Amino acid sequence: MAFITINKAHFFHNLDVLCAKAGGKTKLMAVLKDNAYGHDLRLMAELASEYGLKKAAVKNIEEAEMIADLFEEVLVLVDHPTSQALSASISLAAHSYEALQALPEGTSIHLSFDSGMHRNGINEGQIEEAMALIHAKKLCLRGVFTHFRSSDELNSEFFWQRANFERAKKRIKALIEHYGLPKTSFHSCNSAGLLRTRSLGDDDYARTGIAMYGYTTLDPLIATFDLKPVLALWAERLSTRVLKKGERVGYGSVYEAIQDELISTYDIGYGDGFFRFDGYLPVVMADGSLSKGRMSMDSFCLGGDAPNVCMFDDANPLAKQFHTISYEIVTKLAPMLKRKII
Repeated sequence: MAFITINKAHFFHNLDVLCAKAGGKTKLMAVLKDNAYGHDLRLMAELASEYGLKKAAVKNIEEAEMIADLFEEVLVLVDHPTSQALSASISLAAHSYEALQALPEGTSIHLSFDSGMHRNGINEGQIEEAMALIHAKKLCLRGVFTHFRSSDELNSEFFWQRANFERAKKRIKALIEHYGLPKTSFHSCNSAGLLRTRSLGDDDYARTGIAMYGYTTLDPLIATFDLKPVLALWAERLSTRVLKKGERVGYGSVYEAIQDELISTYDIGYGDGFFRFDGYLPVVMADGSLSKGRMSMDSFCLGGDAPNVCMFDDANPLAKQFHTISYEIVTKLAPMLKRKII
């Protein structure tokens, strides 16, 4: 049966790198959204908790409830306002003034500020009315945050957005004091932002996602880091046969044997979340062997008869071949694939 391995030593190594940059374990929020970037939410949350991280971020309330027992706080990044009862450790991101209006009194929130990405968050002109509404509705303001649109790119936009957030922070902090609200955390850096900056400044922590799992899209001219991919995908042999010279294999008959060869079928397909390849350009396995023909929903073919084959232990080469990024390679993997720690 196909399976995924999670390398605990690599994960902890990456966290060591990130914590050293951030200033300690209390300065890191583990981003575990979308099934922990395809690695398995509960498994990675348990490892992050074992390492000593106290905060996590997820996509939705369902994910948050799955790991609420492991962290002091779990921030829901992408969900709609709700009146349902939530575990005490869960906070909701409020991405607009309208979201603040829709939230029930007493909800724990992190206020999103638009520092220039123009995707989510209140703008500078809404700070006063947003803070007044938070006070009036007795919302529990646990955090204020922003998101950088180009922190991995070789340009100055990261610093421009950071300056915008710093300006907003001063106004928000003054209003927190004005309304007598409890101390609030501020956070802005994602993985690339943390890796490229010298200091978090007076931010309370960074939110790191993809770098925990061993990847970064940070321009190497800015900085390079020894991050180690955590996930490897393995397929198990279903059958083996000799493909005679001139015979073709798979849908579309795109692969033809130029001589008699041993060929096996393995139990991973695009139904398992792997990118469908058309067979005209082979996919390179972790050991350098090449796929044969077109991928099916549940299987693909490979030369030889190895009982198991590692399809990849580094998503970067696949991302390059499929014209995407490492994020998509790992997050697409089906949740039903068995994950095991090595």
